[in-house]
Amino acid sequence: MSSPPVDRGRDVTVLAVGPVADRIVEVVLGPADDAPLPRWAPGAHVDVVLPTGIARPYSLAGDPADARSWRLLVARSAPGDASAHVHDELRPGDRLRVRGPRHLFALGGGARYLFLGSGSGIAPLLPMARWVSAARIHPWALVHVDRSARHRVLQEEVAALGAGARTVDTADDALAALADAAPGTAVYAAGSSSFVDAVADAAPEHVALNRQRFDAPVGVSGAARPFELVLSRRGERVRVEAGMPLLTALHQAGVDVPVSCGAGICGACVVGVLEGAVEHRDSILTGAEQAAGSRIVTCVSTAAVDRLVLDV
Repeated sequence: MSSPPVDRGRDVTVLAVGPVADRIVEVVLGPADDAPLPRWAPGAHVDVVLPTGIARPYSLAGDPADARSWRLLVARSAPGDASAHVHDELRPGDRLRVRGPRHLFALGGGARYLFLGSGSGIAPLLPMARWVSAARIHPWALVHVDRSARHRVLQEEVAALGAGARTVDTADDALAALADAAPGTAVYAAGSSSFVDAVADAAPEHVALNRQRFDAPVGVSGAARPFELVLSRRGERVRVEAGMPLLTALHQAGVDVPVSCGAGICGACVVGVLEGAVEHRDSILTGAEQAAGSRIVTCVSTAAVDRLVLDV
């Protein structure tokens, strides 16, 4: 069995950049040639490769039917990180390299839907809410935490979705919506790790929770202790020393595993697990997927036992 092809991406042109909320800018990308952009579904993201060489995942917030533009919402985070380039240096006419789309936060089935977002976490939820609203099949509600005082474009966009959508000032106001969630509700939460974790803690057992963090979880990425890594397709064994990230060990062994965020939030480096328990540290795999142990996010997760066999 051959490895899946590596997505080398495509060039896109920056069509527009502008503020839509305090510390959040909208970036509109278009094709660099006459070819239409690839199709995508609500919840998808793309990996943007900045001129610095850093790649970061950003959710698509626009219309999936629009093959001529992709819309991203980028929050300013730590000084000097990738978001600083987007906010301070990106201009219309610039070219970027983009990989994807990837569908790791896909909209699934549910008797009803509750969308909870904080800050730029609203990005994947906007096309989800629009799709559910247009289908007119299931009840839904959307709550967005946004305290913007100057730029209120996102607040106005949320209000335009209809009576089921509203903007609140605090995370507690958003969490209150969970108290009224009926059995069978599919909850989609996106935003900072602190917000998503708070939703997970407050969610009743009778809802189906789907999460996407917009920052990296806190924790070390290296192995806690040495272990043997078996590359099944190559028939090779590699010793991974304590403190070494699994992805580093794979690259040193010559395995071409793609890497994008490096923080366990995009899913670019996921590979199959054939044998051995995994210490999951990612924000991508669902609880059921982590319990199954058949996949590992190699940039942050590692072995929980002395021997790990991967499908590479």
